[in-house]
Amino acid sequence: MMRLKACPRCRGDVRIESDLHGWYETCLQCGFQRDLPNMAKSQFAPSEAKKRVQG
Repeated sequence: MMRLKACPRCRGDVRIESDLHGWYETCLQCGFQRDLPNMAKSQFAPSEAKKRVQG
């Protein structure tokens, strides 16, 4: 997911992703990176959450 102009350092565009360690965001312009609190995947990908509930 992308958040436009959400970087706290340079006001650049931020990409939100997850890996084995959890959710994090990275600025595409300056490279700023920080961990995000544990969040339900449904907040970022509602279509994936629907598939899990239905399946």
